[in-house]
Amino acid sequence: MKLAQIAPPWIPVPPLTYGGTELMVGLLVRGLASRGHEVLLFCAGDSTLPVERCGPYAASFWPPEKFSENRHLAYAWERLRRRPPDLIHSHLENAAGFAAAAPLAPLVITLHTPLTEIKRDYLLSFPQAAVVAVSDFQYRQLTGHPRLSRIPHGIEVGDYPFRAAKEDFVLFLGRIYPDKGLHTAMALAREAGARLVIAGPVFEPDRDYFEDRIRPHLDQDRLIYLGPADFATKTDLLSRARALLLPLEVDEAFGLVMLEAMACGTPVLAYDRGAAGEVVVPGETGFLARDPEGLRRGLERLSQLQPGRCREHVAANFSRDRMVDAYVDLYRRLR
Repeated sequence: MKLAQIAPPWIPVPPLTYGGTELMVGLLVRGLASRGHEVLLFCAGDSTLPVERCGPYAASFWPPEKFSENRHLAYAWERLRRRPPDLIHSHLENAAGFAAAAPLAPLVITLHTPLTEIKRDYLLSFPQAAVVAVSDFQYRQLTGHPRLSRIPHGIEVGDYPFRAAKEDFVLFLGRIYPDKGLHTAMALAREAGARLVIAGPVFEPDRDYFEDRIRPHLDQDRLIYLGPADFATKTDLLSRARALLLPLEVDEAFGLVMLEAMACGTPVLAYDRGAAGEVVVPGETGFLARDPEGLRRGLERLSQLQPGRCREHVAANFSRDRMVDAYVDLYRRLR
């Protein structure tokens, strides 16, 4: 098949540091290409994925500028109008409106971010687009859409180093802004006497949060901030940590970093909200909690968990091949 994949234009594919959507797109495109499909990827100009790439922006940028998404999609639609593919797969929801105005090929949209009421109403307004939810939690929110599927994310487990012997720290990994709950993770670490290593970018819109609520508590001994982490650094940290700590304050659609941790044999401590319960097996690959006290109890029980079980869970349920196969099946049904 000739497939167009439309990634967001703000972060390279694959990402250098932060970028869950771009990580998934990179894995999907590689899997499609390995199966002999011809892929044209619309992405940031500094992307490095070895397929045909194009887009209106020479370099990635964050935070997104107003209308940059629409310009990116308009560029894609003009390019595809001249060379229609067999199918368009967008990782930006606004593509539904472009497809309705100018239908070029069957359209698939994967939902990577939490659904708001407005986003839900928007997607329900375009029943001709096939929509992919990445979790049952997200799927239930879009009940009523006539072309709704569920395909969880997957990763290439072999890309993640497994380590059974852990070091004496827990890890917070991700973009540093209030919704990720780093302030809660730091308070928990202080109260439990645990060492917390923090890795992730601070973007300018979140600078005040970092300076006011995070930096004053860092001591580079028990509370350690390393800055952004590239893939090699990220996987090294994940493999050595006793646990990944995620006290999220939003209902995330999936939680790709949880798969990455478990693939390294590292359990997850997270709030039981969003799709967390579909990714983590409580008492086997981590612990889910309702409040900080529940996270503290989970921290005390980490020795009960087997690193090998964490990796087995990801390999059996969230492999890249399983994800790619599901998308190929969907594409064929839509043609």
